[in-house]
Amino acid sequence: MRRLLLLMLSVAALTGCTSKLKKENEALASEIAERREALKEHQQQSLKDAQRELAVTDSLLEDATRRYDELHRLVMEHAATMNDASPEVVELNGLRRTVDSLKERFEVLAETIKYIRKKM
Repeated sequence: MRRLLLLMLSVAALTGCTSKLKKENEALASEIAERREALKEHQQQSLKDAQRELAVTDSLLEDATRRYDELHRLVMEHAATMNDASPEVVELNGLRRTVDSLKERFEVLAETIKYIRKKM
């Protein structure tokens, strides 16, 4: 009789633990689903932000490249009369740095977009 009572108490305790674990697993699964959804939303927003920034960078790069090409052509036409310290040459060097910087930024943003799309 005593063994039967002990057996019944053990079964009741295990059943209670099982239902508690089941509730904890359901809560954990729900939290994981929420986090996955939040990650997806964050990735979508990051993708949109990177695409907008890429469009702006592309416009700036086109403008800087156009100005650089025009000034480069002017400097080459008058190369014999200009020295390295002339304002046109100094501006040309500054535009070259700007174009290089914008190209690098463009490439980084393009890779960022590619990476986000790969992870989605």
